Amino acid sequence: MTEIGSAISDRVPSGPQRILLERLGEIAQHLGTRSFLVGGPVRDLILGRTSPDLDVAVEEGSREFGAIVAKELGGRFVFHGRFMTGTVLFDKHQASSVKPQAADHIDITQTRAETYEMPAVLPAVRPASIVGDLGRRDFTINSMALELTPGSFGEFIDPFDGMADVEQRRVRVLHARSFIDDPTRIFRCIRFATRLGFRIEPQTLGLMRSAIKQRMPAFLTPERVLYELRLICAEPLALPMVKALIRERVLEAAWRWTPPAGFVSGFAKLAAGLGTRSCAKAGGSPSERSARGTVPVFAVMSRAELLFIYWLNVLPLTDRFPIRKEERDAAEAVAEFGEARPRLRRKLEPSAVYKTLRSVPEPALRILAVLESKAVSASIRAFLDSYSKVRIATTGADLRGAGLKPGPAFREILDELLFARLDGRIRTVTEERKLLAKLIERPIQARDTIRNRRTDFGHVPNRVKEES
Repeated sequence: MTEIGSAISDRVPSGPQRILLERLGEIAQHLGTRSFLVGGPVRDLILGRTSPDLDVAVEEGSREFGAIVAKELGGRFVFHGRFMTGTVLFDKHQASSVKPQAADHIDITQTRAETYEMPAVLPAVRPASIVGDLGRRDFTINSMALELTPGSFGEFIDPFDGMADVEQRRVRVLHARSFIDDPTRIFRCIRFATRLGFRIEPQTLGLMRSAIKQRMPAFLTPERVLYELRLICAEPLALPMVKALIRERVLEAAWRWTPPAGFVSGFAKLAAGLGTRSCAKAGGSPSERSARGTVPVFAVMSRAELLFIYWLNVLPLTDRFPIRKEERDAAEAVAEFGEARPRLRRKLEPSAVYKTLRSVPEPALRILAVLESKAVSASIRAFLDSYSKVRIATTGADLRGAGLKPGPAFREILDELLFARLDGRIRTVTEERKLLAKLIERPIQARDTIRNRRTDFGHVPNRVKEES
């Protein structure tokens, strides 16, 4: 082992992580091949940082290697034959003496070379040596490897002087066509430089700006661009990355998009204000939620997802954008909130706030609660923290038992009960039952009045309609 390799391998912490890496080397050797820790994890070892990733390359048999690793460690292996890559996925709550501690997966690749037949098109791959594999990568700081094979454990492989670039804290591409072959490297260049506090080496910066000027990002599919934006939103330093993308006109080159006034300041305010707050995938049918007197509930969304939704609300969305329906709905609600804003600036009863906001997706409300004025934000927070949690005892079954047929009257009566509860006009189940009896006896004409009053108070943007 070289002196440098020994110094780097000594930085692999003793305990489960080192045991895991040694075991991966043993499995590869049993299959008659060599294995390596590659890319970002090696860079982070040199920097003394905890790596969020575990990337392993084998010279042959990546599919067999991944299957054995998954079986032995109790994970699930997903293989992508076209690119000779795969991922061993673990249950995050799974207990194991050798499961990765800092990550919930292991990325596995077969050492390979790549050929780009056209700019921005996914490459054709073919088997190659570990040196050939490192030569296909994006930046020198990600083109280093540490051998895991028993007898050679810790051997350091650095054919492109990535170690020197790490020590000099710079990001450098491997060749002049790097950003043309794969324009997503423009996003990654900015992301790595910002995350690590590195500078972009002058020649690399010139090549990146030349690719932007040639509008190479425009050759990327929306899916690949949005994937890079998601990664940026997941970074603690997302804001300076966003500023750098705008400064370098990357999205202007991709989609001719320039940020509207206030976007950067809004992103900054949101990034600072979200903290660890998350929001809750709609559950239950609309009629069931109505009968319970509840608003739609959403699957937990992270800070990164909310930042991404905020970005979506100003991007030129098309049907080609591969985003989830809840993301699209939330982004549209943020963009169209101006129609509800004037109403919420006034002092309203809880029921009026509820009517205005109940059909706005919760992720959108989490975003708006941070961005809106003090008065509007107060109403949104009251809705999220209090009004949306108010429940009534009456159900659809109670109404059917009283002889009513399912239909619009169900919603009207349940709404009236809920609004009375919100505004404090009823406080107990007994009072609710009394009001229910009056509402059931009320003539249809009176219920039509209720319907009209509910519609007047509950006006929301066209794309954010109440559920029926």
